Amino acid sequence: MEFQENGAVDLQHGAIKVQKCWSPPGPPSKPLDGLKVYNSLSGTKVPFQTNDGTRKVTWYNCGPTVYDSSHIGHARNYLTFDIIRRIMEDYFGYEIRYVMNITDVDDKIILRARRNYLLNRYLSTVGSNLEKVQQDLESHFPVEIAKQRKKVEEAEKELSNSSPGLQKKTLEEKVKQEQLKLSKLEEALKLMQEKVKEAKALGGIEGINVLLWPGSTDVLTSRLDADGGSEVTDHAIFRAHAAKYEKEFFEDMASLGVRPPTYMTRVTGYVDKIIDYVENIVSRGFAYVANGSVYFDTKAFIDAGHTYGKLNPWAVGSAGLASESEANFETTEKKNKSDFALWKASKCGEPFWESPWGLGRPGWHIECSAMASDIIGQAMDIHSGGNDLQFPHHDNELAQAEAYYGCSQWVNYFFHSGHLAIDGLKMSKSLKNFITIKQGLEMYTARQLRFLFVIQLWDKPMTFNKEVMDIALAREQKLKTFFQEVQILIRQMNVDDDQRWGNEERVLSKKLLHAEDQVRERLEDNFDTPGALNVLLDLVSDVFIYRDKQARGSLNIHLVKEIAHFVTKILRVFGLSDAGNSEIGWGTLPGNAGVQSGNLETVVGPYLDAMASFRDQVRAGAREAKQDKILSLADSFRDYTMVDLGVRLEDRVDGSTWKLDDPNVLRAERDEKLRKAIEEKRLKLERSRDRQVKDLDKWEAAAKDPKDLFKGRTSNEFSAFDEDGMPTHDVKGVEITASSRKKLKKDMDAAKKAHDSLKAKLATDPNFLETLRSELRETEAKIIALSSS
Repeated sequence: MEFQENGAVDLQHGAIKVQKCWSPPGPPSKPLDGLKVYNSLSGTKVPFQTNDGTRKVTWYNCGPTVYDSSHIGHARNYLTFDIIRRIMEDYFGYEIRYVMNITDVDDKIILRARRNYLLNRYLSTVGSNLEKVQQDLESHFPVEIAKQRKKVEEAEKELSNSSPGLQKKTLEEKVKQEQLKLSKLEEALKLMQEKVKEAKALGGIEGINVLLWPGSTDVLTSRLDADGGSEVTDHAIFRAHAAKYEKEFFEDMASLGVRPPTYMTRVTGYVDKIIDYVENIVSRGFAYVANGSVYFDTKAFIDAGHTYGKLNPWAVGSAGLASESEANFETTEKKNKSDFALWKASKCGEPFWESPWGLGRPGWHIECSAMASDIIGQAMDIHSGGNDLQFPHHDNELAQAEAYYGCSQWVNYFFHSGHLAIDGLKMSKSLKNFITIKQGLEMYTARQLRFLFVIQLWDKPMTFNKEVMDIALAREQKLKTFFQEVQILIRQMNVDDDQRWGNEERVLSKKLLHAEDQVRERLEDNFDTPGALNVLLDLVSDVFIYRDKQARGSLNIHLVKEIAHFVTKILRVFGLSDAGNSEIGWGTLPGNAGVQSGNLETVVGPYLDAMASFRDQVRAGAREAKQDKILSLADSFRDYTMVDLGVRLEDRVDGSTWKLDDPNVLRAERDEKLRKAIEEKRLKLERSRDRQVKDLDKWEAAAKDPKDLFKGRTSNEFSAFDEDGMPTHDVKGVEITASSRKKLKKDMDAAKKAHDSLKAKLATDPNFLETLRSELRETEAKIIALSSS
């Protein structure tokens, strides 16, 4: 990659060299700080400066298309840019005008709303007719699989015809996605066939519910839509669908702690302005009307000296790399295969609005250009979105706006968040390899999910799996332990006393100053949050080392607090803490909304100290009097009463201490500890049972008359015995040899000894054997009870 003085970057695309052009915004001036950002328009890191040279920033972020529940892949986008926004506002001091849209009319929304409506109508018609549903599924699956096989073949054909380079690499990913969709369909068919027997056993509506799980429902609704989609004409159906998922999206964002936009726009509220925007582009000669639709003329745009495909020039003209909602490259209405719809003529089964070109609706890309232009205007500092939106969505947005304004650079900085992958591919609804945000929040806390994105570079692809989450959880745990230990030190030391300031303190103070510089360097370098977090974690380790080297009474608590405040400040910048400026730690505790940890500790601290002290006294008295019940009550107080209050009581050599924590975390730790204790007890009981079984077998064998010891083996070993039960001849009638008789005599003597020993025990305790059997039954009952607990 070669960066030119004018901002152009040469990118090798196979044998072709593609030049990406970008110009620094505004008049030449010195940037306000050392911030450098990765700009997709330039293809490299460049200094950041606003269009007017001030700290006022205009930022447009592509919002959701609200057709279904948001997933962790969406969280990657919105949490990532929330973190960057917070860094720019709270660390670098920029004033950001943050605009986000809601796409509430779109092909995906129309399709999903229509299919849901048709499914409900279908189910009300078939009632409990399981056979009808089964027949429909069995006839529809082959059709859908054949359609998807064709898509795979088309993607593979385009890949085979592509030149080496970025387009080929992207098409390879496209082929994998289409192949995954095909395998999911084939798996769905197989599963549906396996469920038929279960469905028939249940019958009726219950049986239908067994067959209609998401994988098979998609197949059924595809056929229903093909047959009856044009009959759906009520606009309220589409609006209600979008409104439901818009509400859910904002609930998810609130749960994740994402700051709301300064301005939020909705497509359905902007149709009039979108029509005006399209008319302007037509009047300038960059669009044409065809059969009630309006298309952007990419050739006219290029001929006028503009650049089309600034972000992904190698993708221009590729049907396989176009968005699914804009992939109709086969229409005869277009002059060029790269042209795209600004306005779509109305079709049956779709919402529509009146326009100069007839009934229709906006194209996808024009929505963002019109809404962003209306609020921000001709020059935008930052535009952001997921990496998959670069082509065609963002490239088309740029072309539309630059055609509208007659400018060459509508956006100065384009930020694209890296993909979040699962199962080796981008997390996607269409690929059915997603975890919804609500499901994610059942697995992890909002802070832990935010940690996941803080420990990753924002513009690079990442994977969502347990191993990566474990790293995030470990980072969180180290910081949690640090805050808890600092709070204990503050409570145990008198901060008003003179504080020691020796060589160790000077060394630690220099490390703090160095950490402050390093954090700034990391954040100035393209918002390197993982690097900045590592600086904080190293500083925390330095504090632990300092604490362990010094006697507790000689610690400089002022210095420790200063470091804790700095760590809290940076975590607050990342959105990981909402503690106040004078507080230390995470801030709002889960389950105690609105209560700040610092304020909470100030209020309840004396009470918790008193309870901890009381518990120490009770435990000490119980030990002296050997009152196990009191010790048990004290432990129950620690493990249940305090846990439910979000208090971690710890027993130490010098007495108990407490830490505030998430009750859910404490309960999980307690339950895991109990599980391990139960497992250890069960294993111990199983070992005891094995000994009891062996013991019982021994005594039950001793109960037999020694004279009968060898007679049970007559059929395969011996044929004759003397009066004491000793064998005299083997099974063939041959007399036993002297050496063999000697060995048999040894076994007989041992049996007689065991028999006599049992007789002696029974003389003393006639219930000896029954007691052994009863103890074994009791042990087995305990094992069963523990296994089921």
